[in-house]
Amino acid sequence: QSLAASSISPTPISLRVSESPAGEESVSDSPPEKKTELDSESQRNAKEHFSKMEKTLSGLISKTDMILRQADYAKELEVEFHEQSIAMNKASQWWPIVQLCVLLVTGFTQANHMVQFFRKHHIF
Repeated sequence: QSLAASSISPTPISLRVSESPAGEESVSDSPPEKKTELDSESQRNAKEHFSKMEKTLSGLISKTDMILRQADYAKELEVEFHEQSIAMNKASQWWPIVQLCVLLVTGFTQANHMVQFFRKHHIF
């Protein structure tokens, strides 16, 4: 089956690790004294390996959590920026209208004062 495995159709594999209590015997051809030494040594190695894997796994989980928190913070900043840009766009739409009204009122007032000045001094 492994010869047919590829990146398109991967072949699943599994690994079963089991620990047996120290007093439990399993079928083996080795002498019992040597077998118990091997069992206890293999159990120690398995525990060390699992502790290393647990540390690595907890490190990866904390890094993933940190990345997710950073992504959430970036999303909040983007939402705030979007709201500010919408508010600025609304304000910038009305500002030219206000400027035009002020310009028209100023022009009308100035023209009115000039006409009154010319009439008062009998120039016009």
